[in-house]
Formats: sequence, structure tokens, C-alpha cells
Amino acid sequence: MTRRMTRVFPQLKGVKFDSVWGGFVDISLNRAPHWGRLGDNVYFAQGFSGHGVAATGLAGRVIAEAVRGQAGRLDTYAKIPHHPFPGGRALRTPLLVAAMAWFKLRDALW
Repeated sequence: MTRRMTRVFPQLKGVKFDSVWGGFVDISLNRAPHWGRLGDNVYFAQGFSGHGVAATGLAGRVIAEAVRGQAGRLDTYAKIPHHPFPGGRALRTPLLVAAMAWFKLRDALW
């Protein structure tokens, strides 16, 4: 990642990082955010698809509006169709591991 980043931002060459993020990326199949309700008082926000830094603030605001009784924007997001993971639970972990290995290899080579 550092090699690719310094190609884009050469002025950062030699900058040391105190910490870096590594973990699962929350990607929905259609790459759209998935926000809505599970019940009267249970809300969720997921599927940021690589836009979490910008989108989480908006998700928080939209859900806060719904909690206050103004659910119009949350209802709009909740109408976006989302589909279950292909292969269901049985293939979710093996395909996730394979995809993460592929992207790690690709990052190392490019």
C-alpha cells in the first residue's frame, strides 16, 4: 500500500505511519449503502463499500433523524434492493478468504 500511495503522492515518501488499518471491508453486492431498521427501535448501517469515512457521518445523521421521528431519508435508503451473498453461509467464508488472498497478492505485485 505504501508503494502505491507514494506513486500517487510522492511527497509522502519516507513518512512513517503510527498505525494502519487492516480488516474486513464492508462491501454490499450492489456497492450501495445498506441502512434501515430491524424493528421499531433497532437501526442498522452497513455496506459502506469503501466509502465508510464519508458515509458513516451521513448514516449517523439519517438514523438520528429517524429516531427523532423524521424517517423520510432512512426510508429512501431502505428501499435500495440488496441481495444475499451468493452461495449463502456455506460459501461466504471460503470465498471471503480466497478474495482477501487474491487482493493481498495483487497489492504485493502491483
